[in-house]
Amino acid sequence: MTACVSMLKIQDKNRRLVPLNLNATQIKIINAAYEMKKAGRPVRILELKGRQQGSSTGIGAYCFLRTICEPFTNSLIITEEKSGSARNIFSVYKRFADNLPFEVARDFTREGTLMKFSDPINSQIRVEGEKKITSFTYNIVHCSEAAFFSSLANTLAMLYQTVPDNEDTAIFLETTANQHGDDFYQEWVRAVEEKSDFKALFIPWFDHDEYRAPFATEEDKEEFGNQLSDNIESQYGDETLLVGAYNLSLEALNWRRNAIRNRCQGSLDEFDRQYPSTWETAFKTAAISIFDMARIENLKGMSPQTPERGTLFDMHGSVQFRPQQNGVVMMHLPPEADYFSGYVVGADVAEGLDRGDFSCAVVLKRLPLQVVCVIKGRDGRQIDIDEFVDQIHMISKYYDNAKILVESNADGGSVNRLLAERGCNNILREKDVGLSGSERMGWRNTSTSRRMGVALLQTAFNSGELEVWNEDVLSEFSTFVTVNGRPQAINKRKKRAQGMTRTGFFDDGVFACIGAILAHEGLPVPRPNRWHQRRKDIIELNRWRESKNKKSVWDYV
Repeated sequence: MTACVSMLKIQDKNRRLVPLNLNATQIKIINAAYEMKKAGRPVRILELKGRQQGSSTGIGAYCFLRTICEPFTNSLIITEEKSGSARNIFSVYKRFADNLPFEVARDFTREGTLMKFSDPINSQIRVEGEKKITSFTYNIVHCSEAAFFSSLANTLAMLYQTVPDNEDTAIFLETTANQHGDDFYQEWVRAVEEKSDFKALFIPWFDHDEYRAPFATEEDKEEFGNQLSDNIESQYGDETLLVGAYNLSLEALNWRRNAIRNRCQGSLDEFDRQYPSTWETAFKTAAISIFDMARIENLKGMSPQTPERGTLFDMHGSVQFRPQQNGVVMMHLPPEADYFSGYVVGADVAEGLDRGDFSCAVVLKRLPLQVVCVIKGRDGRQIDIDEFVDQIHMISKYYDNAKILVESNADGGSVNRLLAERGCNNILREKDVGLSGSERMGWRNTSTSRRMGVALLQTAFNSGELEVWNEDVLSEFSTFVTVNGRPQAINKRKKRAQGMTRTGFFDDGVFACIGAILAHEGLPVPRPNRWHQRRKDIIELNRWRESKNKKSVWDYV
């Protein structure tokens, strides 16, 4: 294949026509394709990479050569609709064809769209925007900058109907990261978890040989090496960590500094998105969550105790927690015997949408602010309203009769009524938390209360005041964004296909936390544990003193 590629001509960055010499990125892509083909599998590759690494040209060379060498091959290149890149990509293929060392007859060429080869090849190459895909059988498909398609999920759904599922076909999805939780992210995670037939191929920026900046003198190089940053908060981050992790040369780090200053407007986050070192970094910096992504990452796996999944049971008036694999309660910290500053419970009830959503309740410790327990459904384990009400009622008892604030929209009103009917006497009303003067149980999720609740939660979390360790809730935090002025999950109300990850589709945990924060802020300020302990000590001292006082016969009359 490498020998064949050398026949192809490209236009270099100095606008000269030169032979295509595959770089490291292009070799990795083509090798991955041939490994899959050799294994008798259809070629299915998701490629995540940095900017300007030559991926499109490398995939283009593979597609072009297979198209002219394998008769009756139909190739399709799909580009982002708004970018206008279809004409640029087509010019690469046309340049390949125009500069071959031998003649390949073409029936006709529709500039910017279609190149059709004559008999005996009888193949064609078509370049289209994502919304112009025709119902036609294709053998090779290349989706360029796939993460930026307006609806990659719909594009893939159409492709799966037009590309045969056999070893002679190939689909490439090549892109830089766009948004954490978007359609490409969903496909990428499925590939990483081996839940699809796609191979997840990540190519870091430092694999690209051009991303090196030489030094003028050896003295300059030595001085640069002595000044590497070891502080993650510096303009260039922890450079010594990069050297240790990836064995980077000083020339690569010098190029990185120049790129941060000049290509990324001084933003390290932007550099990590455009030129990632790991796929996790690419998606982390691509996120546009209102919550601090660095803090979300730091809290993962930091639960003070190993979380336990289980169910709460009422045993003759005493609530007990039992570990159960199929339980809906995830406990991070149990109630503390000598803790007196109180807990609150916030709850959000599933809307019953076709795409699936999950009821969620969180227990918030008030001093310090910590989400210590979560009740939440999941795929294959929904919680019906009766079970949800029972678990909320029992968890309130279990955590020192914690006050409860349930979002009262839709089925939330039913949850509040059922709690009251079952003897729960610590349900908060809107007037109790200062939302209005209404006696209505719970809190109404209006545009005003939503903005206030989101602002309170965002401030508490981003400032470091609130700790959350639950993986599901943190995942929802990472994809909670503002869409047309409305705070919500990034994929809220989009159709979630079977097998897709939950990331980006749900915000039930976020709104359960909002309910807990509204309760915490609306109730009287909790006194610290030492105040309660001091008060308890004074009461016990007074009782002791009273017991020591001599009593006369008249004290018993």
